[in-house]
Amino acid sequence: MIIAIEGCAHGELDQIYRSVENLSRQRNAKVDLLICCGDFQAVRNENDLQCMAVPEKFRQICTFHKYYSGELRAPVLTLFIGGNHEASNYLQELAYGGWVAPNIYYLGYAGVVKFGGIRIAGISGIFKGHDYLKGHFEKPPYTNGTMRSVYHVRNLEVFRLKQLKEDIDIFLSHDWPRGIYNYADTGELLHWKPFFRDEIANNVLGSQANESLLHEVKPKYWFAAHLHCRFAATVQHNETQSTHFLALDKCLPRRQYLELIEVPHNASQTLELCYDPHWLAILRSTNHLLSVHPTTQYMPSGGPGCRERYEFYPTEEEMGDVKTIFNDDYRIPLNFSQTAEPFRPRPNYNRNARQAEPQLNPQTTELCKKLGIDDPLEKLIGKPTIVSTPVFNPDEITLELDDEEEQLDEQPEKAIPVDSNEFFIVDTKPQKRSKMSLPQPQNETLDDVPLCTEKGPVIEATNITSSTEQVTEDDLPSTIKKFKRRNQALYVDPENSS
Repeated sequence: MIIAIEGCAHGELDQIYRSVENLSRQRNAKVDLLICCGDFQAVRNENDLQCMAVPEKFRQICTFHKYYSGELRAPVLTLFIGGNHEASNYLQELAYGGWVAPNIYYLGYAGVVKFGGIRIAGISGIFKGHDYLKGHFEKPPYTNGTMRSVYHVRNLEVFRLKQLKEDIDIFLSHDWPRGIYNYADTGELLHWKPFFRDEIANNVLGSQANESLLHEVKPKYWFAAHLHCRFAATVQHNETQSTHFLALDKCLPRRQYLELIEVPHNASQTLELCYDPHWLAILRSTNHLLSVHPTTQYMPSGGPGCRERYEFYPTEEEMGDVKTIFNDDYRIPLNFSQTAEPFRPRPNYNRNARQAEPQLNPQTTELCKKLGIDDPLEKLIGKPTIVSTPVFNPDEITLELDDEEEQLDEQPEKAIPVDSNEFFIVDTKPQKRSKMSLPQPQNETLDDVPLCTEKGPVIEATNITSSTEQVTEDDLPSTIKKFKRRNQALYVDPENSS
């Protein structure tokens, strides 16, 4: 089975599909599945744009709406997780996953699916300690704060993923597991990203939640994005289990954002996207742990005096119930339906647009009814009502920095208990950056770029390059005292930046 892995999509679906086609033609290989590691930006219309945490001047409709409306169809089955630059209102409709467009599937807050017998798990969003223990309390229309917190990882999803015992072939996340840089050539990473030096030295670069999942779930492959660079590592858990980690860049010229991997699979298995029965059973048995409140919600830990259940690996009875409910047929139904009007091109389309109103999705309603579980959005809003709410001034929104550095709140460190044996330390002190010095980029064509190949027969890499693109000022090293992020112009209004 050939799987294409892509880093941050940032709405550039047309370009990504062209790159997949070009690469598959170069390798003489048919791509069976495309996986995108976040910042997908499934924007259906200008109202969705107002629910995405970027300034007004950078809110571009991009190309997803063509696939949503049916004007175009994804040429390869596409699976993605959410990042921190998303049309969060749309993804909230599909908390447990679903089709955002024909042939394009979202994995949900967290999820596990099977494709041709390959088991794929993933978690959406990024880790922020101050929201980790809260419920999914956000709903559109968002405030300045909830527009960001809505994509922050919650302990419920991490807890559910830790109940998995069977082997996971592929795990997806947007941000990196903390400490992954210790399992490869850190010097090479710092050569290209010297401003990571302090975070690495203080062990704060990456997600603490993902770090715990990495060492507990032990998937064969882990793919991520977020920090806008390519980085590979291998984690040897024990004599028989290891994880091959690969982070990729975002879809831009002269960036390593796309790779092909070959994953052995059972040829007798049909290449269809299917639910994972163990995950369905876990969703059912942990439904009572779902919270839609901004208050602290601890997961069961099994500590002294605890009488409630704290291990939710499915029992034979629970697996039998799921088998009966689905009649032993776990194929994901092709039940995509539009829940908003698709974008119609016109001048000044984003002027005076308002945030989208919350909308329940029939896919989630159907799955929840079948499993007997709650839809988080329905618990928040009940049946949706139409309320005229003005959009917040996008220029006043304080943004998460999505690539080379993370914005840290000026609060003292605090420990967030995850279970009786584990603590996450939330380091909120701003880190100093060192200067960088990079060689002048070469103006190469696609044919001139050598194909990078990982050691071993499994992972192959490519550099997608355009000779028509010019090197910009943001591609050159900074010479001022305070380091300027390479892609800062994409997310920060220059008029308000320091």
